[in-house]
Amino acid sequence: MQTEPGTIARGRGGTLSITIAEETYPLTRDDTHTLLTYGQSVPLARIGDRDVRPDKAIFGTTVIDGHITVHTSGRAVLVVTRTGLFSVPLASFRQVVRGEAVSAPLFPVMPDIMGCFV
Repeated sequence: MQTEPGTIARGRGGTLSITIAEETYPLTRDDTHTLLTYGQSVPLARIGDRDVRPDKAIFGTTVIDGHITVHTSGRAVLVVTRTGLFSVPLASFRQVVRGEAVSAPLFPVMPDIMGCFV
């Protein structure tokens, strides 16, 4: 049995957590609202290396690794990262956002014969 390439899970306070290849990307409630209401793409950012300064201040770099958007058909959500392109049905994504489902799997999107992503 093959494991899932990634998952979308609900976190605390209505946030979502997208996990792909051991990288975790948080999505805030504002991000999901922008994505589902206005159909605008939202960047996927993660916290990079953290540095502790001598005065005990912690600094982390934010790295944008991709974006998440609604497919033009309106039936899927696409997650684009440096590791690849993934898809989740819009109905499953909405169930996770509303708290009706704990998580949803991401499916890898493969190019068609012409090399285009459908």
